Amino acid sequence: MWNEKSKKPILIYLALTYLISFACEGVLILVERTGILSGMLSGISGFIAVTMYRGITVACAPAWTMLILLKKHKQIKGFKDFFLRIFKTEKRLRTVIITVAFFFCYFIICMYSGQFQGDSWSYALFALPWLAAGIIGGGMEEPGWRGFFQPALEEKLPFVIATLCTGAIWAVWHIPSWFVQSIGMSSLNFFSFALNCITLSFVMAALYKLTKCVFACVLFHSWTNALGNVFSMDFLSIPPDFKLIVLCALQIIAAIIICVIVDRRSRYVEVP
Repeated sequence: MWNEKSKKPILIYLALTYLISFACEGVLILVERTGILSGMLSGISGFIAVTMYRGITVACAPAWTMLILLKKHKQIKGFKDFFLRIFKTEKRLRTVIITVAFFFCYFIICMYSGQFQGDSWSYALFALPWLAAGIIGGGMEEPGWRGFFQPALEEKLPFVIATLCTGAIWAVWHIPSWFVQSIGMSSLNFFSFALNCITLSFVMAALYKLTKCVFACVLFHSWTNALGNVFSMDFLSIPPDFKLIVLCALQIIAAIIICVIVDRRSRYVEVP
């Protein structure tokens, strides 16, 4: 997302992303607590309104931040250039194959860790509309976290430390959601959620290194959210247990191995 040779405003990115997200989430929390719009926020229409509001403001805060910073630093002219950077990939077919492979692997992980909620496997198709909706409801976090913040940290810190920091900061960024009554985040155990964020940070770091495509991460993030509507994610509602720790550890190890191989190959190619 950012020109490699340009100085990266990491702290400004964090400050602005947190400010936009916390301010917009704070407005929603205030509205819910005071009951100002209680009539409008009830029922299905209220749920859709809250979901759209949070999607455009809170979930897209990292993307809005990147749009602002890229425009300020004169790296883009407008929305067209911004989206071209999101969709940019060196090899389209390779990117598609790798992304689909990550989709499949995560589906298998959900089969093992969660309980299928449908009566037949055709219910799994229910994930597809949620995948589209998830682009706004979470996927558009990725232009900031994986497209900018993670690579920027890797320039200053070893890969593992940079990814741990990204995952932890990303998890903390979600904390205000625990105080929003209408989305059910308060039912989740924060430590299990944080461990999941750190794990997904490693997985998406590997995906980004393999594809060099932000949109691949946008789709994968949306896919993880979509599968949450197909499989029960009860393991996120309790403190981390042995099964969750082992499952996360295996994903992290696999991601690290992939990233090490990719980094070594890239260095080998660069050597004259």
